[in-house]
Amino acid sequence: GDVAEGRGGVWLKLFYCLRCGDLVAANSILQQFGTTSSEDMSHVDQSVSNIVSQLAQLQQTQETIFGDSTSGNTRPAQLLASSLLCPTQPMSHARRTVSDLYQRTKTRSSQSVGAAMEEPFHHYRTACLAMLGGAESISEASALASSGLVKTVEDYLYASLWHAICLADGGSSAVGGAGALGAVGGMGAGGGGGLRKVSEAVARLSVLVNQWGPSYFEQDDAHASGSASDAVAYVAQGGTLGGHNEKLPSSGGWAYALPLLASQQYATALAYVAEAGGGLGLLQAAHLGVVMGVAGVSIGDFSLDGGADAGKIESQLKLLPMLVASYSASLQGVDAGAALKYLVLLSDKGKFVKEQVQRLLLETHQFTTLAGTIQPDGSRSPAALDAYFSKKQVSAILVDAAQHAMRAGKPADAAELLVLSGRFGALFELMNRELASYLNATTPEDFEKRQ
Repeated sequence: GDVAEGRGGVWLKLFYCLRCGDLVAANSILQQFGTTSSEDMSHVDQSVSNIVSQLAQLQQTQETIFGDSTSGNTRPAQLLASSLLCPTQPMSHARRTVSDLYQRTKTRSSQSVGAAMEEPFHHYRTACLAMLGGAESISEASALASSGLVKTVEDYLYASLWHAICLADGGSSAVGGAGALGAVGGMGAGGGGGLRKVSEAVARLSVLVNQWGPSYFEQDDAHASGSASDAVAYVAQGGTLGGHNEKLPSSGGWAYALPLLASQQYATALAYVAEAGGGLGLLQAAHLGVVMGVAGVSIGDFSLDGGADAGKIESQLKLLPMLVASYSASLQGVDAGAALKYLVLLSDKGKFVKEQVQRLLLETHQFTTLAGTIQPDGSRSPAALDAYFSKKQVSAILVDAAQHAMRAGKPADAAELLVLSGRFGALFELMNRELASYLNATTPEDFEKRQ
């Protein structure tokens, strides 16, 4: 309301520009008010203008400063060497100067609380200095405890991650933008250099989010009292994701998943959405997991010391295949071809994919749709499987499925699959073996089967 009605001066407007990640707008605010309002600029140190100007140059034409800065198609190549996670020396120097100014401001405020309170919107000035200087997160600054600037979970996450990014050392060799953010989560215990402090801050946030648990975020749901990591463990035990909970949280699981994603707890976030969100949650988690996999994002939970036990690591590795397989299984009763399309998205999981395709064949009995039919000349007509596998691979899948059917006591299915695979010799062996088992028929049922 104060911003819309023109109250609060430069600091209030500057704060909300920072809160939105729009440093171009922040720079425009400083330029506009710097020439028209001596009252506002009397409180704006030159170091503040310097750091805002440099950050605005980094943002360029992007909507926010957090946009992708790794693609030469969207940003000039000369700007790729600098980013929020690889700041230039001038930027680091300007940030330290603002940090010193923040410390002096905080000290003066603590020594003369009454005088500070008389300054209109003084909390916004303190918050801007804290964010631009990176001395501490505004969510944890004692000088801002009564300001009310951090009211929601989103406010807390934004403030914490902003502060984490400000901890990057200009000496880091990391790349910028989204690539550098991925590097933060991949440093582990041996990581060092300019991103070490960033990693420590993200790791600390992830610990807090996990400790708070679903019930802290899903405040309208009693069912969310369990640990989200249980959903990941549930996968490792062969559980089927989606629809396990009888009562679904109103957010569909995203109220807790978003903080998990923000703190790079990717595996727990996806598993929780799939488990807590029912069928829709499974759909969302499977698709998001596939996109993350294609983008090269490791679907695991970031831990600074890499201290996850072997069982947890194994369950995280199984997560994406199980998400996709579970979602595929939910489609197979309606459209076996669509179910197959999802399975083949896991192209790097060769053995797992073939096992799931065999399961799809045997559970749906959609042999014609998936594997085709036998032509008069003995060849097999192309079908859904042929769009993703060679003829040799399709034949091998059909033979393996036939063997599985025989072990399951379904010789009729096995016979049809062997015919489609072109293994007629194996088909006759199967028929002879089945016939031999009924040569000594002793009951009407056995005699009927022999006939």
